[in-house]
Amino acid sequence: MASLPMRNTAAPNLLTHPGRMICLAVWLLTLLLMALPAAAAPLRIGVIMDGPWAGNEPLLELFKTEVVALTSGEFPISFPADKTITSDWTMAGVKLAADQLLQDPDVDLLLAIGVLTSHDLAHRGPLPKPTVAPFTVDREIQDYPLLQSASGVHNFSYLASPSPIRRDMQAFGELLPFQRLAVLTNRPYLDFIPALTDELAVNLASKGIAMTAIAVDSSAEAALAALPKDIDAVYVTPLLRLPQAELQILIEGLKSRRVPSFSYFGHSEVVQGILAGAAPKSDFPRLARRTALTIQSILLGKDPGELPVFFSQEDKVSINMRTARAIGFSPTWEQLIKAELIAEEANVPTRQLTLAETVKEALNINLDLAASDRRIAAGEAEVRKARAALLPQLTAVANGLLIDEDRAEASFGSRTERSMTGSLVLEQSLYSESRRTNYDVQGQQQEARLQERRQLRLDIVQAAAAGYLTVLRAKTLQTIQKNNLLETRSNLNLARRRQTVGFSGPAEVYRWESQLARDRKTVVQAATQRSLAELDLNRLLQRPAEETFTTAEVDLGAPEFLVSNQRLEPYLATPTAFARYRDFMVQEGLAEIPELQRIDRAIDAKERIRLAARRSFWTPEVSLRAGLSQHFYEGGAGVDPPFTGSLPIEIPQSNDTDWSVGLNLALPLFTGGARSAELEQANEELAQLHIERRALSDRFEQRIRSALQRARASQTIIRLSAQGATAARKNLDLVTDAYSRGLVSIIELIDAQNAALVADSVAASSVYDFFIDLMETQRAVGRFDFFLGPQQREDWFGRLEEFWRQDVTAAP
Repeated sequence: MASLPMRNTAAPNLLTHPGRMICLAVWLLTLLLMALPAAAAPLRIGVIMDGPWAGNEPLLELFKTEVVALTSGEFPISFPADKTITSDWTMAGVKLAADQLLQDPDVDLLLAIGVLTSHDLAHRGPLPKPTVAPFTVDREIQDYPLLQSASGVHNFSYLASPSPIRRDMQAFGELLPFQRLAVLTNRPYLDFIPALTDELAVNLASKGIAMTAIAVDSSAEAALAALPKDIDAVYVTPLLRLPQAELQILIEGLKSRRVPSFSYFGHSEVVQGILAGAAPKSDFPRLARRTALTIQSILLGKDPGELPVFFSQEDKVSINMRTARAIGFSPTWEQLIKAELIAEEANVPTRQLTLAETVKEALNINLDLAASDRRIAAGEAEVRKARAALLPQLTAVANGLLIDEDRAEASFGSRTERSMTGSLVLEQSLYSESRRTNYDVQGQQQEARLQERRQLRLDIVQAAAAGYLTVLRAKTLQTIQKNNLLETRSNLNLARRRQTVGFSGPAEVYRWESQLARDRKTVVQAATQRSLAELDLNRLLQRPAEETFTTAEVDLGAPEFLVSNQRLEPYLATPTAFARYRDFMVQEGLAEIPELQRIDRAIDAKERIRLAARRSFWTPEVSLRAGLSQHFYEGGAGVDPPFTGSLPIEIPQSNDTDWSVGLNLALPLFTGGARSAELEQANEELAQLHIERRALSDRFEQRIRSALQRARASQTIIRLSAQGATAARKNLDLVTDAYSRGLVSIIELIDAQNAALVADSVAASSVYDFFIDLMETQRAVGRFDFFLGPQQREDWFGRLEEFWRQDVTAAP
């Protein structure tokens, strides 16, 4: 091993002679001054990268950051720019770069950032200076040295985890079956480490799967063109020479061919559109952190060949649901539960909803409201029918008559055997208390129907708003449960690592596996609650039950809500002011709510009925009747009177036109007590309505005050629960870190995680609870802020200020 700067721990003999002591002091001071620059000299780390790649710089910066952060204050570290070599993607180039830095006296430690470089250094045997190779694809296939969990090779350390390729093949096969697999691989890997694909082909062939390896350079079109026509799955390995734009073309090409794809890089490429992957998004940071720990151990004097090489990997399948929909793939229920779902919402849903749009759509489409409109139209006809009884009634009559001949002759000309007449009859009620009462009562009942419709509108608005908010809450709680499931998975991996290093036994792993099963169950339940909420909202909006939609979050500061107006704050600032505000809202509500308006109309109608019952004792029914008739035709027997021309005098004869006018007055004198009974009934029913109104008024006053109290409390809870969630999350982070270092037990971590879950759920629910309480408040007072225009809002604040001026002691 190349020697690193070491401290001299041997103490010099102390001499008692004064002259010698002075000489000794000067000598020690000189040595100290000479040693200071040497002690301050940083450790110089040389870096080799396989070849040009867009990810080289961020990846190198990640490793630099982790190494410097871990050794800061203990060992000075530098990464000289001229000691960082980017090779040319050839094994010859990698070997040349490694030879150069291994022989360079200005390089103290070599870091291999690349599969080719790591592979070359792993097969060189003992090295002249400490070397770390963190990028290993498959230790066994690549034949990396191993001796008791270390490399066993002087000055060489690497990091290896269970084969990612084997892991991916198992996860891909469990996700969906395939028989013909294409493996897209970086050409240099295929050319210089052919054992990787050769071994994979043999392994897949043993399972009846045919594999085709395709070398990829920098063209997505070339890679797509090389795919066999009968391929039914594609495995995408790190295509480091493929530009990002070309990678996106490749992904879209696979989607257009409806070919399932699986990524070696996992989450990062699944987000871009690959169907699935098993590597989590945090693999590179963890790898860099573990590399920094290895370098720190070397600086502390450990031989790299003796350092542990195994690197635990957190496997977590992620699925891009947008890609799944595009290629016609539907994961199973179990896969949906276990995997992290990317782009779970449909990219272009059939519709997008906001709270205000949901309410308006519900009003436009609701069947109950449509039925109420028909009921109002029928009631309007009933009013017109009652009014018609007060207007003139004109009747036209046409009459044709045929009688027997002998009767016509015996009538002496007053009736003919055949006749045809026409008449008009006019009737006009000049005064009818019953008809006027019916008209007035029908008008009041129509007003009551309008208030009933308004009540139904308010109920629909509240139901639609509550349904929308319930969907939002269910979606948020589902997300929280999913995040908690991810937290449990991470803690399970922590437990496995603790078991590996001896901090705990298998019992903790089993405990977390049990917790993982419970959390998966909770995620299923949360998803079910969301589906039920969406079904209910679709029903309210008269939409197909399974129609999908997206929602927009509600904003506490949205201008459509009066509660967000700064002018309202002084009226809610203190308990005294809030009590006065409740009085105002009660006054507003009792004057506005349709339930009281309906019963007021019923009272008005009953009072009119009582008045009519009183008047029935002395007011007559007065009507006018007039008639006009015309004889159009007479024939047969009886047309000529029998004594025409034989009598000494002329008998007057009527013409063919007859008319009459009559006035009718009717006053019942005795009805057996019916009129008295009607009056008594009207008095009792009116008293009943007044009592019912007082009871209804009391109930609504209590409803308004209760709703305001709940809304005020839930608004306060939003802030408090958010603070609690933040504190619980910080506590969980601290306990998780302590658990990973073996400082706390599993019980403490579970308690912290449960506390964070509860706090997050409460914080999320409190927002929707407030809006639901706000909707209940607005329903109780009979007015929703959605439908208030600017002038109506200004008028409302004007009434509030006027109400406040009535009690100067309550002024805000």
